[in-house]
Amino acid sequence: MFTRSDLFELMDAAPELGVSIFLPTHVRGAEIRQDPIRLKNLAAKAREQLEAAGLSRGQADEFLAPAIALVDDYTSWQHQDRGLALFLDGIQVRRYKLPIPLAEQVVVSKGFHLKPLLPALTADGAFHVLTITADEVRLYDASRFALSEVSSDDLPENLVEVTGESDYENPVQAAPVARPHTAGISIGNAQVYGDSPEDWRKGRLVEYVRQITSALQDRLAADAVPVVLVADAATGGHFRKLTNLGSLLAGVVETNPAVMDAAALHEAAYALVQPRFDADRQAVRERFAALHGSGDARAAAGAEAVLSAAEEGRVDTLLLAEGTSVPGDDGTTTDEVATDHEAAEAGAHLLDPAAVWTLRQGGNVYILSVEEMPVGSSMAAILRY
Repeated sequence: MFTRSDLFELMDAAPELGVSIFLPTHVRGAEIRQDPIRLKNLAAKAREQLEAAGLSRGQADEFLAPAIALVDDYTSWQHQDRGLALFLDGIQVRRYKLPIPLAEQVVVSKGFHLKPLLPALTADGAFHVLTITADEVRLYDASRFALSEVSSDDLPENLVEVTGESDYENPVQAAPVARPHTAGISIGNAQVYGDSPEDWRKGRLVEYVRQITSALQDRLAADAVPVVLVADAATGGHFRKLTNLGSLLAGVVETNPAVMDAAALHEAAYALVQPRFDADRQAVRERFAALHGSGDARAAAGAEAVLSAAEEGRVDTLLLAEGTSVPGDDGTTTDEVATDHEAAEAGAHLLDPAAVWTLRQGGNVYILSVEEMPVGSSMAAILRY
């Protein structure tokens, strides 16, 4: 999945002349054949913009060569997600598959245009999905749009790794008898020492889940996002008793995850976290309104105030209006609001550095509809101080 570190890398690249290309892609079906045609057409638009920026036709073709080469890469088009973003600086191409549908767009400017990528990183869409069976433990990064398996080397691999091979022996021993029996030993005269098979299996499962919860809590100490567990009822019950995740445990889907494909897994897990995310968005809007209504300086609105605070690391929560941009660069601020297309023509976007600075300092970013944005601004923030 596209990550914060990917975003920071793109922002830091800051080429003097960059080309950002966005297009929707398809995972299956006849629509796949249209995707390379879209890229070819967008590359033609990028060529026109590069020539308008002063490059010759030959220079523009060389600049775009890595992207044009993808048009005929048949294998690549068979393994796409919902969106594709390409970033070219005249030397290399950076390519990202996104779990969100991207509108067709070409931006030629100083640095790269990043706002279309931000929905993949917003605060109201990041969570983990943990699946547990006796055979394996899997951990996924998830968003509103998709999920992707991540390395889980710090988690137990399976039940056998934790408790060893299943080697239960029946602990039934017979009491002495007075005379020979031709049949088997009567269970009524037997004594049972140690755990029953049921208790023994339960003990193995409890220890397995205990080690999983401990490892997961260590991981979440540095990445505190909600978690949805998908496991059978017995495993889910032990997990609830043993975990210290508290409110970070968004819920448990009690089913066998081995019979679910990625789409079903995502749908079931997101259904549990969506109400929480919706409530978080509303709470953020209400908090800003309360601060702004009382004249508290921690409610900032407008490009100049928000950008200054973001650069200083004072933004706790950044609110951006969907479908709008603020023309300018990080050296010249303005409160003028434009559409994404108009800002693309201007060649610079103040929303990009504001989001990157906020995320780098551990802040959260929310993208709201224009109607949801407070005080009629395309950029607002709740400051730490």
